[in-house]
Amino acid sequence: MTLAFACARPTPTVVERSIGFHSNDEIKEFKWHLGTEEPIDLVKALDKAWVARDYAAMKNYFVDTLRITTYKGMVFTSFEDFQKNVAEDTLGGWTFNRAYSVDLNPALGGEHVQAFFNSYDINPYGDTIKAKIYESYYVVNNKIVWLDQFRQESK
Repeated sequence: MTLAFACARPTPTVVERSIGFHSNDEIKEFKWHLGTEEPIDLVKALDKAWVARDYAAMKNYFVDTLRITTYKGMVFTSFEDFQKNVAEDTLGGWTFNRAYSVDLNPALGGEHVQAFFNSYDINPYGDTIKAKIYESYYVVNNKIVWLDQFRQESK
């Protein structure tokens, strides 16, 4: 008589990886987790509408109570005011290079999308000014709640 025993390996416990810290005392116990693709897709769709200057489409990606802070320090709390500012800038352009999303508490919802661009502007003297643009978006329920822009000129 032969007895065969099957030994099944224990299923490893999946540990969600989280890293980093936050200085806000109210959320300091949370660490950053990888986000999801949906908020990144939203920012990619916004970029396509922005390139096309389709302001009606762009407006749909933001909540009504938005906050946008540009790299020049201007703060907008309505899409219409932001649109007027964007419409004045007709020189230059950009290339969307990469984006990722992180989340402080996946159980609560809301993700922080970090997006990176190479841009160029034409100054009043006709010179081309190159810069790297970094944008930080906070997305909740597939709508942008706030957007902060940062800019670094490059040679």
